[in-house]
Amino acid sequence: MGRSVLPAGVSLALWVGAAGFALGTAAVGFRARGVDGDGRSRLLAVVAVLVPLSVGTWYVAMALGGAVVRTPAGVVHWGRFADGVLTLPLVCGSLAVLAGADRVTVGTTAVVAGYTMATTLAATLAAGSAKLVWLGVSVGGFLALLWLLFGPVSRAARGTALADPFCRLRNVAVALMCAYPVVWVLGPEGFALAPGPAVPAGVALDLAFKIGFGLLLAEVARGRWVDSDAEGRTTV
Repeated sequence: MGRSVLPAGVSLALWVGAAGFALGTAAVGFRARGVDGDGRSRLLAVVAVLVPLSVGTWYVAMALGGAVVRTPAGVVHWGRFADGVLTLPLVCGSLAVLAGADRVTVGTTAVVAGYTMATTLAATLAAGSAKLVWLGVSVGGFLALLWLLFGPVSRAARGTALADPFCRLRNVAVALMCAYPVVWVLGPEGFALAPGPAVPAGVALDLAFKIGFGLLLAEVARGRWVDSDAEGRTTV
């Protein structure tokens, strides 16, 4: 899809988002610097930086008029959801790694997260009855993802010293993920019930989720990898 000339308010919101992600990526990178310990902590530090970096790149593309499409309901920023095909598997997969889940559970969690976002992207770009069909498929994927995070992944963390940071990260991530369907329904990507407020709300939600999660994950990677076999205090 070619570039589009964006309304001034939409363009401003996207540039604010791009600038916010530039600063946020730098902050996460600074927090994640000098991570030592095992390979798992270094992997999570890398993921912490990649998440805001990836979505920030898409915001630059959207602010320049790419990865967006005009519809009768308004400007649809499909780049946000294309980014989610990469970053949501990184977020959910890193939670599974943090929990100490086996490779099959980590891989399944990441694949289901990617599937959920791919079908959300399809719903975003579809119209009419096709939008409803893809929305239903996406909701099913999201429910399966929640089951994985609160079921097998949480059981893997139970009884370990990492149970507490995992529980806090999981709850923050899930709470913010649950806000996305609301913004989607309100915005032009969904049913355009309140497209004006939905644009800045979507930007703010992206900033809070991708940067906030990255900062928390970087802190966990830096300092919570000692005595990983010790008994945890939190029930997950």
